[in-house]
Amino acid sequence: MNLRITCVQSDVITRDPEGNFRHFDDMLKDVKDTDIIILPETFTTGFPADPDIFAEDLEGGSPTLEWMRARAAEKDAMLCGSFLTKRGGKFYNSFVWMRPDGEFHVYDKRHAFTMGGELGIDGGSGLITIEYKGWRIRPFVCYDLRFPVWNRNTFHDGKFEYDIAVFTAEWPEKKASLWTTLLMARAIENQAYVVGVNRVGIDDSDITYRGDCMITNAKGRVVAKAGEGECVFTTELNKEELDAFRDYFVVAKDWDGFEVSR
Repeated sequence: MNLRITCVQSDVITRDPEGNFRHFDDMLKDVKDTDIIILPETFTTGFPADPDIFAEDLEGGSPTLEWMRARAAEKDAMLCGSFLTKRGGKFYNSFVWMRPDGEFHVYDKRHAFTMGGELGIDGGSGLITIEYKGWRIRPFVCYDLRFPVWNRNTFHDGKFEYDIAVFTAEWPEKKASLWTTLLMARAIENQAYVVGVNRVGIDDSDITYRGDCMITNAKGRVVAKAGEGECVFTTELNKEELDAFRDYFVVAKDWDGFEVSR
């Protein structure tokens, strides 16, 4: 089955969740006939933000969770992006996947970017895989992109652990070439589609972001890319093409076998 993915390349208002809800409502108003809508990292606050102030309890009436639940139902699509959460006295940068029926899944960013001011955030300890419409999807957050062992796909009994890797990010313009290079590398080495969704604009620390949202196929070729500035684009991914390439170029059978410490 084909899968329609919508990438939202947006600016993010610093430390203003309600303002960002209104902004994304406006950007999403014309989106229809899609399967997955992907927002940038920390889409409610910008990056970084004080978790003591902005982290939300997913079991205690999270405003962001309720907004995502309403929009996923409205669009009849999976809606995902990351925001700050708290559980058990710890803070996380959590990638939340909200299904149209209100069920959701959570991946906690493994690698906190302390050099960039992401302080007080605990690293997640586990990977998740979302099965949706015949696809297996693996979420990651921004800095995770730099760690190929954590991103590593596996191949057992003729089956891949995931078909699509999704990276939601706030990746600065000055490191844009690294962003595009690493997205293509992760696609090639894991024989999977890779989707990268990044913000645009200038934050309150005068850091500039230029977006470069893109989708790369398992050969490392860019199949869709955003233009400049804020924009929304939708691309249809073909599972048969992915399977045909994997069957033709069976490098997965020769992958090194090792376990990743989680």
